[in-house]
Amino acid sequence: MNILVRELSPIVIQTIDERAKKRGLSRQHYLKELIENYVMQKELNETDQAYKALIEKNTEALNQFSEQMQRQNEWLTSMSDDIDAVREEG
Repeated sequence: MNILVRELSPIVIQTIDERAKKRGLSRQHYLKELIENYVMQKELNETDQAYKALIEKNTEALNQFSEQMQRQNEWLTSMSDDIDAVREEG
């Protein structure tokens, strides 16, 4: 599909041409990439935010799991100490 843009200032066109040349692209290809990237940016930002939220949730869950494992380890150590004490008495 084609898009036609009219009435751009010569300075804007010159700037576009210079940027395209620096990247080794034609004006058409440069503008195509520029528009596609602009349109996709919102979707990428939303995806990025979703991943960040997921990472935060996973980090929180891992921290809670680690704390629970620490409590269980302390409980098992206590139980082991109690068993050792009973054996020593017996």
